[in-house]
Amino acid sequence: MLADGFITLLSLGSEYYFKYEIDAQTGFQIYWITIPEGLDKERYSKQTISEFLAESSVAQILKPGETIDKSLYQGSLILPGLPASPFDAFYNIELTYDSDSFTLGVQSTDSFGFSPEGSTHFKDLNLSFTQQLNSETATVSGTVTAVIFGQDIVLEAGVSDGSELIFNYNPNNPQEIPIQPWGNLELTTFTVKPGSNPLQPQVLYWFGEKSGEWVYDCSLRNSEDAPAIDLRIQTEPETVEWGLGSIAVKDGLIESENATLEAANLSSASKLIKAFQETNEITIATWIKPSQMGQQYPAIVVTLSEDPENPYVTLAQGDSEWLKGYGNRWSGDWYHQDEYSVLLRTNTNDRNRYWQILTTSPDTVTTDELTYVVYTFSQNNLGDESDNAKVYLNGQLDNSKWINSDDEERHFWRNWNQRGNRWQSRNDEEDYPRENRGDEELHPWTNDPAVKLALANDVLFLQRRGNLPRNQDFPWEGELYEVAIYDSALTPEAIYQRYYPTIEILGNLTLTNMPSPLDQPLTAELTLEGMPDVEHYSESKLNLKVDTSEIREVTPEFDFTKIALEWQSEPGTSPSWYFKWGQVDSTLWKTSIPFTAVQADAPGKLALNSPELDLQIGLGQINTLEGLSLFLKPDSTGEIWQMSSITSVSELVLPQLRDYRPFDWTVDFKLLFARHDQQRSQFDPLGIEDGKVVLKGNWLGENLVLHGWWRNEQFVLEGQRNLSLPFEVTLGPIFEPGTSQKIIDQVAIASVMNATVILELTELGFLAKVSGTFDWTDQAGTVNTFTVPEFTLVRPPLTPNHILEAILERLNSQVDVIFAEQFRHQADYYFTVVEEKPVIYLGNGNDPATITQTTTLPQLFNTAADSNNISSTTGIFTLTENADQSCTLTITPPESSDNWLDQLKTDYDNFIAQLDTNSNLISGTLTLVKTRIAERMPLLVEEILYYYYGLDTVNGSVDLQAGMRLRVDYQNYQLVHPAQSTANSGFVGSGTSYYTLNSYRDSTNLMINFDGFLSQIQPYVTTDIATVGAGSSLDTFKVGYQKPYLRLVYPSLAAPSAGSLDPGQAATIMGAATVTDLDKNTNVASFYFRGRATVIPEITVVLQEQPVFVPVGTTLRQLMEERVTIPSVSLGESLLNSTGKPRLSRLLHEGVSNEPSYRFIYLDEDSPVLDLPLVKGDRIVL
Repeated sequence: MLADGFITLLSLGSEYYFKYEIDAQTGFQIYWITIPEGLDKERYSKQTISEFLAESSVAQILKPGETIDKSLYQGSLILPGLPASPFDAFYNIELTYDSDSFTLGVQSTDSFGFSPEGSTHFKDLNLSFTQQLNSETATVSGTVTAVIFGQDIVLEAGVSDGSELIFNYNPNNPQEIPIQPWGNLELTTFTVKPGSNPLQPQVLYWFGEKSGEWVYDCSLRNSEDAPAIDLRIQTEPETVEWGLGSIAVKDGLIESENATLEAANLSSASKLIKAFQETNEITIATWIKPSQMGQQYPAIVVTLSEDPENPYVTLAQGDSEWLKGYGNRWSGDWYHQDEYSVLLRTNTNDRNRYWQILTTSPDTVTTDELTYVVYTFSQNNLGDESDNAKVYLNGQLDNSKWINSDDEERHFWRNWNQRGNRWQSRNDEEDYPRENRGDEELHPWTNDPAVKLALANDVLFLQRRGNLPRNQDFPWEGELYEVAIYDSALTPEAIYQRYYPTIEILGNLTLTNMPSPLDQPLTAELTLEGMPDVEHYSESKLNLKVDTSEIREVTPEFDFTKIALEWQSEPGTSPSWYFKWGQVDSTLWKTSIPFTAVQADAPGKLALNSPELDLQIGLGQINTLEGLSLFLKPDSTGEIWQMSSITSVSELVLPQLRDYRPFDWTVDFKLLFARHDQQRSQFDPLGIEDGKVVLKGNWLGENLVLHGWWRNEQFVLEGQRNLSLPFEVTLGPIFEPGTSQKIIDQVAIASVMNATVILELTELGFLAKVSGTFDWTDQAGTVNTFTVPEFTLVRPPLTPNHILEAILERLNSQVDVIFAEQFRHQADYYFTVVEEKPVIYLGNGNDPATITQTTTLPQLFNTAADSNNISSTTGIFTLTENADQSCTLTITPPESSDNWLDQLKTDYDNFIAQLDTNSNLISGTLTLVKTRIAERMPLLVEEILYYYYGLDTVNGSVDLQAGMRLRVDYQNYQLVHPAQSTANSGFVGSGTSYYTLNSYRDSTNLMINFDGFLSQIQPYVTTDIATVGAGSSLDTFKVGYQKPYLRLVYPSLAAPSAGSLDPGQAATIMGAATVTDLDKNTNVASFYFRGRATVIPEITVVLQEQPVFVPVGTTLRQLMEERVTIPSVSLGESLLNSTGKPRLSRLLHEGVSNEPSYRFIYLDEDSPVLDLPLVKGDRIVL
């Protein structure tokens, strides 16, 4: 059932009084409580809404399509799923009716449904129940606002699966309830629903008549032999005042009356008496509001009795002392406490004999609000002396007692008071307890016409039945809102649910002051002043429970498997919650550990304690920790768990010894536990560090922590120990790994080895992975950190120096690999970008490209002279002749500016021209100076070949140097006979020759020629190689053709392969005494190789320790393409990974003896390495 209530059509008189019920499946059902004169109907007959609206009398008021005047009717709405006191009940209903549907709605902004302690109530009810007239079903829509702890939560009305009215929270509009000081409860479910199906009362009075002298029974439990018990106002009209759903009484009497039953010698309350005789149970439930406290005498609210001497059951207000003399004629004032009393007649042989009395606590009567007073009684089984009479106030048990209902082992109700066989005195039963009874099981409540059901007074208020004159009465003054009497003892739950709804609140509790996983949402149930123990309402609390078996990780290998927590709070609008109880089950390394949860020292935090000194924690097959207690608590931030432990065990061998052999320090591992901070006689072996549960202790004189975990069903204890070990060692020589290239002869290292030992302990024993790092300052002043590769120890070291010894052995064996990657010279080659172009320069990596460079050269001049000191135009290049005729060259690049590279080149050309034209310069030494400059000055990558080899791409020329090799691809002329029409005459390939360029000294000058052997014998050659060309290297020894400087020049237009050869179209080699003469083409000797020859100058580079000749201009990309496939990239991009990250070194010459040494070219991802031109001597290691 969704709802019920009454409707009174006021304009038609109190006879038009209806009860309605709304069911989701059957819609509106209307019951005629009264039958107006002239209507051929039976009382309590049922109609559908369509039938009801079709009644002619009803149609006078409820007209379709018209606004119904609310002054023409009154009604109430009772919601089983949202109970409220009748004073708060929803009388402001509104009926809407059109040709298609009928709607009963209610709107109320008032607060209602307060919980017993006021922590929760409802407001802003807005509901509509609608039934389509062509349908049997009804629907409900609307909302109500629940106010919980002062927070508004809107609930939406709906119908449950059981066709009951429920109110649900919409989780799409999430809300949180603060749980101070612990955290927040994010609601997932907030449902208000009816409890168990309510029982139908035997009699029910709603007082909805509004006028008249009758109060009608609204219960539907009526039959022909047990008709409804209607009550009649027996006093003057001014003694009562009708309200909306209530009646106020003062010095009045409302009493049952039924002429038909009384004429048949039966009670007008026959329905009640018969029901009680069958069930032996009773409930009186009343909503009342006394007008005053301390009402004199037994102020009767409800009674079923014959006269003051013969009450069956009575609910009264006042002091219970009056009941001891109830029935005696006495007068005078009496002091009355503010309490409610209930008298029940039984067959007990106590002093009172006829009745048992149960009272509420003193001072429980209030006049400012309604009180829900309920009394229940049920007969116990034989021998059961538990409380069977109970009285409730506002849904909560106030008092109870045991009433002895049958001490004769026979039926509770016995007929001791049938007319004509009434006992004459109180001593009769004691003297003759079975006299005049017979064997039949009879009830003491007789169905006698004198027995009445009365409200607000005793039944003998009026002298109308010929009894003795009445000299006192027992009036009650107050307001009656609802009276219901049941033929059963309602359960405490049913009573509570009539006063306050069943509320189911579920949510995700987040404990904001706790570490993971307790800071993660925990499914929780919130009980608002519920009834965990219905027998102890006085202990009503707010209750919050968490009970989850979800596995939650605390740390790796440590899980909470079950969390059961409970908080309580005193009811109120702003509750503060205290922790009541909790247990957390866990597993650590597959060992089950139960924890008891307790309040921690700080508010809002929990601590977890294991059983005291009772734990055994297995470490797989390694060993077992015994006699432990574990403690968990959050740190001060609430974000991290702190674990401590207590045990009397001081050490542990890992793994445990087997075969009864003694401990051996050379092969066995022992962990010594640290003492507990507070209990110094105990030890603390377990803790949480870095988010892991660890076994902690001392090893090699310092702390060690071991983290346990399972690996493929094998338990592993793993830990790390870091040691700082000072050392001194001399290493070397050091070579490029896998090559014979020596990086450095020796290095002396005095440093600190930062050793890392990663221990692993299993049932198989000890295993450690050891590595080390140390710092060393290289020649460039750069502090480098070197790493000794990881290696393994299978025996536990006895001292830290045993670890250092093993690391140094590994360092010596792998010194080449360790140093190669990071070793730097005082100066190496690095790249930078200037004006979006890559530049290579010599420095230490931290230096700018414009760093000043100085180099010492051997003797350059035949004669010492001041004129030998040369400076370029802006002083970038300065050459100074020393006293020993060696020279010092200083290069001071200009500060970076927009055109500093152009300025550098201009000054370079000026300096070279000055030096070349110096008459004291030894011929041929200018090449050495140019090489020294190219090795040291910052160079655009695209201009490297200009500075090293004078490459002029515009004029097609390159300077030839000693050490180069000329590859000459000859083409001879082939003459084809005219008869061969398919062939052409012309040049064809005829072989390749290689000529090595060598230098030799001619008196003081350095000359270049084409063969080392021929330079020694100097053959005499007469071939005019200038005009007819050279046939081989022999022809180049013609007198006048060996010069200090040679240049290869390609013509702008090469000779065609099919025509005749013009010497002007051949690749020409020019020689001169100075570079200036070459530049000006004066005083030069030139020749070409005979035929149509292709002349390619080649230089030597070293690839993978093997010398390789490559043409001048070959780039790293072109060389690497012989080994790997390289994607196309533009200048400035890098594809080091595609090339296997080659390691490049370039020659740097220094000193009078021109001593060569290699310097690294440091390649990084931003370097233009692939387009780097190679120069003579470059070393490439893949």
